[in-house]
Amino acid sequence: MVIGIDIDNTITHTTEMIMHYARIFGARKGLNTVSDPRFYYLEDALGWDQAVADEFLFQYLGHIYREMRPKEKAVEVIRELKKDHHIILITSRNQQYPQVEEATSVWLKQHGVEYDRLILNATSNMHYFSKLAVCLENQVDLMIEDHHDLVSEISAHMPVLMFDYPYNSHLKADNIIRVRHWEHIRLWVRSWQQA
Repeated sequence: MVIGIDIDNTITHTTEMIMHYARIFGARKGLNTVSDPRFYYLEDALGWDQAVADEFLFQYLGHIYREMRPKEKAVEVIRELKKDHHIILITSRNQQYPQVEEATSVWLKQHGVEYDRLILNATSNMHYFSKLAVCLENQVDLMIEDHHDLVSEISAHMPVLMFDYPYNSHLKADNIIRVRHWEHIRLWVRSWQQA
């Protein structure tokens, strides 16, 4: 089986690290630093305009991607899954930001995340790209994701194990399975294989 796995807020605690640096940046610039967890995008969660959000990301994204922590049991469960499955990491991280591809590859290696292929966003949209085409092109059977728009799009074609967050709480569909931790993913994949 081919399993597609998103990185941010799926393998990693990305939002926590973004908000850590957003507090530093926002305090220096006199901006709001209290986020609304119902929103995915920085500009919505903090009420910053797009230019300010872009300035922040350009300045801090390399730090964020190097310093964030993996989710509990993520590395172990992915390692176990890779023994029997082909693992493709599919991320919206955009190659156009300086150091993103290098920081991502180095972080994955440092934390021992095992995978067969890494696919980054190569589009002109700095924060989002449709992962459905990538999933279909690579014959992905199951996707692990958190972004509400991506989950909605992909789940029309295959099961999606969706990490549960306030920003995706409105999604409900037969092919969407909410998960809160990697142990749940391990058990679900095992039972799905046996069905």
